[in-house]
Amino acid sequence: MTPRVVLYVEDDAVNALLMEGIVELLPGTRLRVARTGAEAQRIVAAEPVDLLLCDLRLPDVAGDQLPTLLRQAGLPATVPAVLVTAESECVAADLARDAGFDAFWCKPLDVAATLRSLSEWLHAAPRATVG
Repeated sequence: MTPRVVLYVEDDAVNALLMEGIVELLPGTRLRVARTGAEAQRIVAAEPVDLLLCDLRLPDVAGDQLPTLLRQAGLPATVPAVLVTAESECVAADLARDAGFDAFWCKPLDVAATLRSLSEWLHAAPRATVG
């Protein structure tokens, strides 16, 4: 069976390592990390993604612009997008809603809660297909 693919757009290596550790706990799931918006665009143009996780502060693009850019690059509208940010909950909620994210998670991440939420999003999302 093809693994579910989570794309995490995150330029901070420590945050990326934490997410790698969390995703490793989900059987049949693989994490792809993009350090920039441009790298994320290349990934979604080349392979199917089942869930998008996106940091707000990236070196080349504002994270709140990324869902639109990635959808233009081939990410299907059915793929859920979650904003992952160190902003306060109130700010994150507004940013997520305004930018077209389906949800938001505030850093520092609670590992157990993140694992549950990842599982729920991946279970609810349709399987990604190529083309």
